[in-house]
Amino acid sequence: MRIIGGQFRGRKLERPLTDDVRPTKDRIREAVFNIIAEKIPGSYVLDLYAGSGAFGLEAASRGAESIFSVDNDPKSVNVIRKNVELLKVENAVKIFQEDAQIFVEKACKISNKFDIIFLDPPYNRELAKKTLITICKYDILNALGIIVVEHHALEALPEKINDVNLLKQKTYKETVISIYIKK
Repeated sequence: MRIIGGQFRGRKLERPLTDDVRPTKDRIREAVFNIIAEKIPGSYVLDLYAGSGAFGLEAASRGAESIFSVDNDPKSVNVIRKNVELLKVENAVKIFQEDAQIFVEKACKISNKFDIIFLDPPYNRELAKKTLITICKYDILNALGIIVVEHHALEALPEKINDVNLLKQKTYKETVISIYIKK
């Protein structure tokens, strides 16, 4: 696993050695970042179910101003810390060991709203839809902000929640990337 673009392009990242973490393939991450490229510079990013922190660190490499990486697994949090130190982005990345749902409920009190939210929960637990609904309920996304959801092809997500609408969806075998925008 590596950073695919920006300042840290080509730098290798560590990943948690656990079956619960399913790293996003480089080509899928590259496709996502090609779509959202113009939104990244200067953005506030939330990386939920962060795993290795790759989505947030890719955003940092491409000029995001502030990244909040959230994962409740201590092994994942330790790997995120190592990757942040490896890239020397400690000033830009805040790491939280917490349940994603609980973090979202608290987020409006500890931060500005986010411009980009990455949501990559474990498959087969219906967490993508549940967390997406929670994000919309607590209104932590800026106007014209985007949510990138990586989920299993069998988990259907709604086309619209409040003022957040599905913009684009792409399937890669059993993985689906759904991109939402707040209007």
